[in-house]
Amino acid sequence: AKYPDLIAMESIGKSYIKKNNPSLSEYGSNMNYDLPPGYDIYAFNVTNANSARQSSEKGKMLITSGVHAREWAPPELNARFIETLVEGYNTDADITWIMDHNEVHAILYVNPDGRFISEKYPSSYWRKNLNPEGCGNGVDLNRNLDFKWGDRNGASGDPCANDYHGTSANSEPETRAVVEYAKKLFPEDQRKDDPEGEMKTAFGEDITGVYIDIHASGGYVYYPWGHRDAKSPDNEALEALGRKISYFNSYKLWAGGQPDFMYEAAGDYSDYMYGALGVASFGYEIGDDFQQDCARFEDEVVPINLPSLIYAAKLALKPYKDVKGPDIMEINARVFGGRVRVRAKASDSKMVNSI
Repeated sequence: AKYPDLIAMESIGKSYIKKNNPSLSEYGSNMNYDLPPGYDIYAFNVTNANSARQSSEKGKMLITSGVHAREWAPPELNARFIETLVEGYNTDADITWIMDHNEVHAILYVNPDGRFISEKYPSSYWRKNLNPEGCGNGVDLNRNLDFKWGDRNGASGDPCANDYHGTSANSEPETRAVVEYAKKLFPEDQRKDDPEGEMKTAFGEDITGVYIDIHASGGYVYYPWGHRDAKSPDNEALEALGRKISYFNSYKLWAGGQPDFMYEAAGDYSDYMYGALGVASFGYEIGDDFQQDCARFEDEVVPINLPSLIYAAKLALKPYKDVKGPDIMEINARVFGGRVRVRAKASDSKMVNSI
């Protein structure tokens, strides 16, 4: 490995095909494609393993992509983010600080079976996983999580629908792989005993951890609540974070109480990570197409989103506290008369009021 002290990889679970090995006949007439061989689901831990801080002392960021198979750009952006971190260590001050003080955990392909179908048969626009139950065209993994699961205002009970929520919460192996991994990362003592019953109770400033789920497309940053058009009890901090991370990409805010709230999504990753695990949770809708063209991805999507992700990673330890402080907008240093002079420009409003 090129960066053995900066990145580690592990298998955290198996896709539906690899776990269950279904036959093509189980899918019925809705499956007109070759089945994939099945895959492991991998997570990367990106951090300086030799830093003075132990893992238990570091802030944790989890970033997922590839939940919806037809959205091609998100896994590539996630991979570019990992690449930027490991290659920027000891050359970029912000990145070096992140790697010494925090851990960035990345799952590039939550839905590798679906990705196989989408890449081999682009006209399919395959979205879901490859669970054949019901209609033969899978479960929407972003409606399958155990927080407001089954709420018909933001998901469907029809197995043929694009937003079919599955037979039960966390029913899919891909969902369980991500959930179990997240539970290991983020502390149990910040969770509520009854997450849905205590939805109106704020988690408060002492929570730790940041979660981001990358999707396509449209140009949005979203955060809880997503299952309904209503503000969460931690909305002040989440909105401040949303405004600051959207400062870099100029995306609109999609959240309860915002004018650009588009539609409800129940049982999704963003609401689950916040509502069930107490994490500062966000999603990106990048680009302008499910199958993003390479030129626009390189020239527009990557340059505006990598700085946003880097900023979010810096806040992983205490996101609700740290977002309240001023941000350094400019900094420079020079040697003058045998002394080093440092000048910095800080603002506590520019990033928050940028949209």
